[in-house]
Amino acid sequence: MSLEKPSLEALVLRRAEEGSVLPRQQTGASPQRLLTTLLGEYWLDSTAAVPMSGLIGLLAEFGISETSARATANRLVKRGILAAEKSGRQSYLRLSDIGREDSRQKNASIIRFGARSQDWDGIWTVAAFSVPEQERHVRHRVRSYLRWLGFAPLFDGLWVSAHADPGTLEPILRAAGVGNLSVLRASEAGGHSPLRAWDLDDVAASYRKFLSTHKESLAQMNAGTVSPSDALVIRTKVFDAWRVFPGLDPGLPDELLPADWPRAQARQVFTELYDGLAPLAALRFRQIIAVHDDSLAELTEQRTTEVWAGF
Repeated sequence: MSLEKPSLEALVLRRAEEGSVLPRQQTGASPQRLLTTLLGEYWLDSTAAVPMSGLIGLLAEFGISETSARATANRLVKRGILAAEKSGRQSYLRLSDIGREDSRQKNASIIRFGARSQDWDGIWTVAAFSVPEQERHVRHRVRSYLRWLGFAPLFDGLWVSAHADPGTLEPILRAAGVGNLSVLRASEAGGHSPLRAWDLDDVAASYRKFLSTHKESLAQMNAGTVSPSDALVIRTKVFDAWRVFPGLDPGLPDELLPADWPRAQARQVFTELYDGLAPLAALRFRQIIAVHDDSLAELTEQRTTEVWAGF
């Protein structure tokens, strides 16, 4: 386990130093993201490698063919997310050190999101910057980093957040190649409210869609009619659906939100499904690996929101 508490800021800074773009958080898991999600959930701390046949079996639970599964694993190896080993004719793969740290930081930020309201001092963090027109690639990277950190554009080149730590922001922007910048802490004094940077109606609608989508799965779980195979699929899907909210919901203070804000209700449904399905989902993961290696199967991990809160 990493000795340093995982943080989204550390992840974004590393990506800025690498010059790589952080994607917009969205649902509809690609095979690559699905595989890293599964390994990040059930194999995060293990340095043992999983046989390719086991990974193929895992992805088959989600309707992904053997050909696509092999291509997915190979692409992740090329990206440095997975490390490959050979033993005879069998290929084995595991999360690389970079892949493990990426998964730890992303998963922690996603799963801990919405767990508690943050106190607010009434001061906004403001990032003002200018990027030359010929450096559009820099602008694109910077915008992706800011969105991951909970910022939104109030005006072009002027981004705001209610909670971002200004001390972590400047190193990220400079690593991304931004020379002309100011990071400020400011109160609202007049003109357009910073709240205009977000479409809160759209965010609320996304929460309500989440509640509607997962209501049936919650009822099935409470009725005890979910199989281990179903549990693995449902738990992965609810995690994938929840992953959009850290990038969509800026975590605004309660006093700035409508009285019927649905985040807490959606968080409750996420927590009940994620935690409640954990034993069965881990059992199914273990069963699939056991088909190919009994001893490796015993290394399967199981985490709940409470465990992630301690990371």
